[in-house]
Amino acid sequence: MSDEISNLINAVSSKGGKITSDVDVKTNLVFQDILDKQQNRGERKQYAKRTFVFLSIFTFLVLSIVLLQGFNTKTGFVLSEAVLITLITTSLASIVGIFLLVMQYLFKK
Repeated sequence: MSDEISNLINAVSSKGGKITSDVDVKTNLVFQDILDKQQNRGERKQYAKRTFVFLSIFTFLVLSIVLLQGFNTKTGFVLSEAVLITLITTSLASIVGIFLLVMQYLFKK
């Protein structure tokens, strides 16, 4: 993109400082591209933060259920072994899946 800007500056200076409509259009397109990238960066930060908060709460809830099961003699909270294994497995798959999906979308190469 810096090559485009350099070309635009050269085009303006070669015409004696007069900006032609073609240069105006190109300048406007470059400016809009810069604004779009700035907005995308802000949106990425916002959604990355929201994803982190969501995954943190989700992990805390799963950990709470596992801890309640671990202290079942004191809490009276009982889950069968199959349910506990399913909970942990599906929760881990969900966390990893959401993380990978969101991060690949937000931070494309």
